[in-house]
Amino acid sequence: MGGSPERAQEPVERFKPTSGGFVGWAGIAVAVLIIVYVAVRDHSVLGLRLALASAFGGVLIWVTQLRPRATAYPHELLLLGSVKDVFVPYVAINEVTMGQTLNVWVGRRRFICVGIGRSIGFEMRQRVRSHGQGGQLGGNRSYQFAGRAETTQYHDSGMTYQVFVLNRINDLVAAARSEQDRQDAHAPVPPVRSRYAVPEILAVLLTGAAFVASLLV
Repeated sequence: MGGSPERAQEPVERFKPTSGGFVGWAGIAVAVLIIVYVAVRDHSVLGLRLALASAFGGVLIWVTQLRPRATAYPHELLLLGSVKDVFVPYVAINEVTMGQTLNVWVGRRRFICVGIGRSIGFEMRQRVRSHGQGGQLGGNRSYQFAGRAETTQYHDSGMTYQVFVLNRINDLVAAARSEQDRQDAHAPVPPVRSRYAVPEILAVLLTGAAFVASLLV
């Protein structure tokens, strides 16, 4: 499949981020308020520096807290990162696990989405429980598999959103593999593709350079 899937097809599921939302939007709001205040009330060099610093901080908040997310398209999963996006074909996915991030495994390669994951508190409780049952401590892949297996015991009415994400992606993977088996079981597996988030990279570079330049005024 060539080109960006979002240009040719509608997504089948847009997964909402589970972390960073409140802090991210609050930070953006503060940055905007500072910029507006400087534009209206403070036309000094110090005000300019403050506004540029706020713009730079706002861009950083966007790329680190608000941009990372995952979207499911008919044939592949799009993982938006801070400055790099990854398109993972469902038929190439071996495992999907959930720790503090959403982890998509293609062979030994792991692709992550930091916008979706369990809280640190939840992870700590799971690790303590695993230790009490004689399990291995640590953030290794086998621990994440165990966590995924345990979450499948939830009923639909009581599942967490993280469990829903895992189940939805696994359903799409199973459907894609079944479709491939019906059409051509020996067809080559499409490669994982990636692209850089050029607008975000340019925004970080430009606002950062403008702030540094203002310090030299």
